[in-house]
Amino acid sequence: MSKDIQKIRIFGDSILKGVVYSEEDNRYVPLQQDGFEQLGMTLGIEFQNSAMFGCTITKGMQLLQKAIGKGLDCDSVLLEYGGNDCDFLWDEVSAQPNGEHQPKTPLLAFGQTLKAMIAKLRAIAVEPILMTLPPINSDRYLDHICRGGLDRKRILDWLGDIYNIERYQELYSLRVATVALATQTQLIDIRSGFLARRNCSSLICIDGIHPSAKGHELIMDLLKESHLVRISA
Repeated sequence: MSKDIQKIRIFGDSILKGVVYSEEDNRYVPLQQDGFEQLGMTLGIEFQNSAMFGCTITKGMQLLQKAIGKGLDCDSVLLEYGGNDCDFLWDEVSAQPNGEHQPKTPLLAFGQTLKAMIAKLRAIAVEPILMTLPPINSDRYLDHICRGGLDRKRILDWLGDIYNIERYQELYSLRVATVALATQTQLIDIRSGFLARRNCSSLICIDGIHPSAKGHELIMDLLKESHLVRISA
């Protein structure tokens, strides 16, 4: 017999933390309404949100190991990483546009760490759930990172094509999907849900990388439709 309430722990970054960029305040702020609270009431799920602003998968692994060491009391863990991992140190790129620059987490290491997290969860009989990344907007993001004085032309010289920002982020989302397939892990395809909307640009903040309030509403709708609820035997 299943438990009355299913428990899902969330490990991820600012996307599932519910952070948006406020143009009025010119800073990042949490959404006024917690989408997971409403989603939990709707689905009969108890969510514990351990997502962290700016978190890479390397830091996420540390947090997961610490949580396991303390006794991870949940049925499933929703893992959401990649948005910070694919990012570059843009101040260094601006300073040395002819140099070699690596993302915060190289793609190979990203995929390997995600597989290791899945294995650790299954070893303690906790079911992992993965999700793809919402799309980003290269033009907005480049404007955002250059607002403090970084040299846009030098960064573009290194990029070669401004849309390589979007393409590189897509590589990480695709790697999440590849890992899900290879490990037979449930995948929630958030990205397709965004791309299918004709108003996709309105679902992304002015910073180009965070979902807007409407984008977060869509994420909650997609999670609601994704069969997060455990099917009892």
